[in-house]
Parts: sequence; C-alpha cells; structure tokens
Amino acid sequence: MFKKIKKVWSYYRRHGLKLLLLRLFFPYQVKEPDYDKWREKHAVGEDELKRQSKYEFDRKILISIAVPTYQTPEKFLRKMIESVIDQTYSDWELCIADGSENPDVCHIIQEYAKRDERIKVKHLAENRGIAENTNEALKMCSGEYIGLLDHDDVLAPNALFEVRRAIEENLSPEIIYTDEDKISEDGKEVYDPNFKPGFNREMLCSNNYICHFFVVKNTILQKVQGLRTEYDGAQDYDFILRCTERSDSIVHIAEPLYHWRMHTSSTASNPESKLYAFEAGKKAIEDHLKRRGERGVVEYTEHLGFYHITYGLKTFDRITVIVVKGNDNRSGARVGKCIASIKKTCGYLNYHIIVADRLTEINVSDIEGKFILLVNSSIKMISRGWMKAMLGNCQRDIVGAVGIKLYNRNETIRHAGIIQGRQKYAFEGLPRVRYGYFHRDSIMQYVSGVTTDFMMIPADIFTHLWNKFPECFLDEWMLCRRIRAEGRYIVYDPDIEAYSLIKNY
Repeated sequence: MFKKIKKVWSYYRRHGLKLLLLRLFFPYQVKEPDYDKWREKHAVGEDELKRQSKYEFDRKILISIAVPTYQTPEKFLRKMIESVIDQTYSDWELCIADGSENPDVCHIIQEYAKRDERIKVKHLAENRGIAENTNEALKMCSGEYIGLLDHDDVLAPNALFEVRRAIEENLSPEIIYTDEDKISEDGKEVYDPNFKPGFNREMLCSNNYICHFFVVKNTILQKVQGLRTEYDGAQDYDFILRCTERSDSIVHIAEPLYHWRMHTSSTASNPESKLYAFEAGKKAIEDHLKRRGERGVVEYTEHLGFYHITYGLKTFDRITVIVVKGNDNRSGARVGKCIASIKKTCGYLNYHIIVADRLTEINVSDIEGKFILLVNSSIKMISRGWMKAMLGNCQRDIVGAVGIKLYNRNETIRHAGIIQGRQKYAFEGLPRVRYGYFHRDSIMQYVSGVTTDFMMIPADIFTHLWNKFPECFLDEWMLCRRIRAEGRYIVYDPDIEAYSLIKNY
C-alpha cells in the first residue's frame, strides 16, 4: 500500500491534480495487437526448420553461447539447454560456468555435456556474482561470435540460424541483436513482444532496449574485456553500452528470437525485486557519457529502468526564436499569448524573438546567434526551464534538430516525433495520462523527424538548407530528411511538454 501511495504522490508532483484525477477515474487501455495471432501468421513451420537444419553456408562460423548458472531450477535449466540443442544452425558451442552450491545443477549440465560435445561446463569453486560468473563463461568461448543467454531463458529454434544469416547478409557486423518476448513460468504462454527499432544510441541511453538476444563479435569482446562487477544488476546494460561504443556495424534482426522467463524473482515480471539494478543502470549511463566526452545529468523517470538525460550547456549561446503566425483567422491574436508563454517559462535570457507570417517567409538577415527555435503561434508551454535543456541537447555536434512532446486541448498526444514507416506522428491520439508501447513516447531518442511547430535547429544548418534547398521548408518531413542527410541526428525530448491550441488534426 505504501508503494502505491508513493507512486500516486510522485505522479501528482510531476503532473498535477488534473492529470492525476484523469488517470485515476478515466482509465484508458491501449489496445495491444493479438500476439497469438501474430505468432500464428509468422511462425516458422516444421518444413522451414528442416530446411534450415540442412542448409550449408559458404563458410563455417562458430557461435558461442555464454551462460552463467546459479542454483537454477531443474525445469528451467533443462529447457534452456534443450533450446540450444534444438537450434537449426549446428555450428555452436554452449559454454556454461556454474557457481551453484547445489551439486545437482552441475550434474544436470554434465549429463547434457556427455551427450553433446558442443556443451562445455566449468564448475566454479564459489559463486562470484553474475558478472564474474559470466566472465568465466566468456573465457570458455572460442567462437567468432558470442551470444549471452540467461540460465532460465529460452532461444527460439531458428535464433542462431537467423544470426548466421545476418552475419552473411551484412558483411560480418560487429554486433547483432534481436526482438524478444516473455514466456510464462510454466512455459505455456508467450506474450508481451518487444519489437525493437534499429540501433538508436539515444534510446539506449534512456533504456536498455537491446537487452536480449545480444550477440557480439569476439574482436569487440576482447577490447571491452567482459562484464564488470561494479555494475551487478545492470552488468549487461554496461556491457552493451561499452560494446556499442567500439562498434561501427550494428544489426537488428526484426524477429522475436529470445523468450525471457517470467517468475517472481525476475526483473521482467517484478521490477522492484532488484531495485539496485536501476541504480547500477544509472551509473552505467553516466560512465558512458563520460567516455563519449558528453556532459549530462542522468535522472530516473517514474518508470523503473527508464532514464532521462539533461545535457549540459557548453556556452550560453544566443537563440533566435521565430514565432510563426500561420494562416488561419485567429493566428494573429495568438502570437502575443505564445510569446508571453515562452518568456514566462523558458528560464533563459540570451534570446530574441521575431515573428513571421509563414515558415517560408522568414527574413534570414534577422537571425542572431548560433541557434534557431521555430515555434507555431498556437503553442502554450507546460514545462519550465526548458530552453537550457533544449539548447544543451542541440549544442551536441551530432544533433541537427531537437523537438518536444505536444498535446492537444483534449489531453491527447498531438506530436511525439516522426518515425519512418509509421503514421505521420508517432503515438498521435494517445491520452496524455497513458504510456505508449514500451514507454517509447516517454523516452528521449533519435527519430526520423520532429514537427516545425516546435523545433530547435543550429543556425548554420538552417541557413545552409535555406540557401541550398529552400523547397524543404514547405514540408517538415522534407526538412527533417535534409537535416539527416547532413549527417546529423534528430532528437525527440518528451521531458519538454507544451499544448498546441489549434484544432485537433
């Protein structure tokens, strides 16, 4: 009960009474797709599995699977081992380091090792914790690629075949990761699929979305030197961050090939069972930023395992705020209210404001300083002190634009970034008091685009595109494509919020 009260209080402090009441008394459930039907449609049939087991690739590549075991229940242990034995790709080795005090675990592993020489086992004299136990398993691995598998989880039978195919089709990438789902304790239900995006470093700094199944080339493993004990609980998060820092080629296999076991002590089913893991995750992100030479404050969000970074200012650069009137009858009357809202909430002094009838009618000679903030006159700010956070993000050399989270009058999402291949605006229409798929509407990430209704952009990028591709200012999607073509990322920051007061789309 105390935890629930604490959660309600935290929500009230962050969002206020209005949204708290909406959340409590007007529940809204996002309709999730029927995963059972999806699996029926996309399941790999027996004929295909047989074809895979007979298929011969151009060259043999050994894939090692590293597993640390500790007091693993027999039914979970056997299912894990058998899921590797049942792989349609046969060039693998299973390397198990067992730190169990119970000798039965080692006996079970030895039983399988006697039947299959590809299974290697090392019994540790003592349990050294998950990071060191995993390192002992990694030392046993001789494969060109190494995958990490938890002792109570299960691989899909075609997992290694798809990994091997990805290696061939992508010219031997350095990192491969797959989609995943969850499996019930009794193994009868498979649900909650996590269909992940392609590699997104900013999203990875908000949440360990890569997680399972993670496969890394041995050459990268040798550079990062395994897992680190000071990050126990988030040792895989720290490991993934360090591996991705060293890698130029990272491939995502868009298929759930890893089944994460749900039981009472698992963080998958009970996040609060390992609260220390989230502190370790925060430390992993902080150290990742230091290694990359970026200054930022890492904070918890209200959802365990999800974080937010506020990037520090390099300099107090001057910002030109361009308020765009638009072309409806009431736009002129809104300009004053919009400017007043910006001045009241921005928490920054070094800026000036100009007004333009339309985005295409900006007078470039009026621009001062190194950054431009485009604002539609319909905007009313919710967040405070936001301009520093936006500028700190946009000052990063890799960033070409920053956008925020916009709501309609009826407390639904109007804009949460543009994701290529989806509807124009991601999560459009989702109630503000609810959260989208794996909280992706609520974490900072790289996106395909953001709306020009509220966009910060470096002035040099803006003027370059204005002079060379003026037509791109007719359409925000075209503008965002041009920004990305300049080799810059576009960042969506949901921690900065505002209303758009014009009529809903």
